[in-house]
Amino acid sequence: MPNLYKRPGSDVWHFSFTVDGKRKRKSSGTTDKRLAEDIAIKHEARVRRAVVHGTEAVLTFAEALDLYVTDGKSTRFTVPLFDYFEKWKVKDITGPEIRKAAKIIYPDASPATWNRQVITPMRAIVNHAAEAKRLSKISVTRFKEETKRRPAGNSDWLKAFCKAAKKLNMPETAAIARFMFETATRVSEACRLTWDDVDLQHGVAFLAKTKTEPRKVFLTRAMVIDLANIRSLHPTLVFAAANRSTIKKRIDKVIKEAGLTRLTSHELGRHGFATEMIRRNGVDVATTADHGGWKSRRLLMETYVEGDADREVIDRVFGKKNNV
Repeated sequence: MPNLYKRPGSDVWHFSFTVDGKRKRKSSGTTDKRLAEDIAIKHEARVRRAVVHGTEAVLTFAEALDLYVTDGKSTRFTVPLFDYFEKWKVKDITGPEIRKAAKIIYPDASPATWNRQVITPMRAIVNHAAEAKRLSKISVTRFKEETKRRPAGNSDWLKAFCKAAKKLNMPETAAIARFMFETATRVSEACRLTWDDVDLQHGVAFLAKTKTEPRKVFLTRAMVIDLANIRSLHPTLVFAAANRSTIKKRIDKVIKEAGLTRLTSHELGRHGFATEMIRRNGVDVATTADHGGWKSRRLLMETYVEGDADREVIDRVFGKKNNV
């Protein structure tokens, strides 16, 4: 039977007990003595069970999730997972059970959603706890996703876009379109680019804050000229736009004027960059990932494929038509 006691100056009951020669002490978190006794008895039984049968016998998903969040991991998509698995023991959470849960939690979702919002976070949470508690990790088979071919930017599209943008007296929009296409920069990253991040003399720009890691990008001769021509538009921001919604409105306006196929900033930028590099010019995945800032080469392999970054490949792929 656990021993209940109060610390000086506190009305909250604490308790202690000995298991396997080790003294355990813990706060009940309550001033109600009967409730504190129940909490203490339950906790002692749990600790004894863990000593006899191992940590995996008592570790719950709620505790695993708490370990995960406390360690600073993302809480995205975790609420529905907590609602479903809250009372489960981690030892009972298997790959098939997670796949089953995905279809129950999101009955009308696609395999891509099941993978992104259930398979990936569940595997991360359970294996994080397994590593912390020295337990066996789990593997979960992902759902097979239907590959959808998205439209992508290309040099001809860009040429028509830039021509229309300059006709509308929107050189900054022509410049950001080229920048995203030739460097695989996300629109939010392009918006944050300042003139202090750009070295036109050496033809490079530094992306300090990205989704993955800071990186240097190489600028083609045409890109340097475009940037030099908009140098006076804003004292700080290269593309004179503080947010992506502003860029979207500008791009949509030019697309309408030019009568072009509508592309999102991602389709124009990162998707166009990877397509131009891999599919149209046969650049290897490793080099493309290095230049485009992809942390996962597997993603590029799955999407675009049926060394160290250097300037040569950028000039070879994107510098061929400097008159765009």
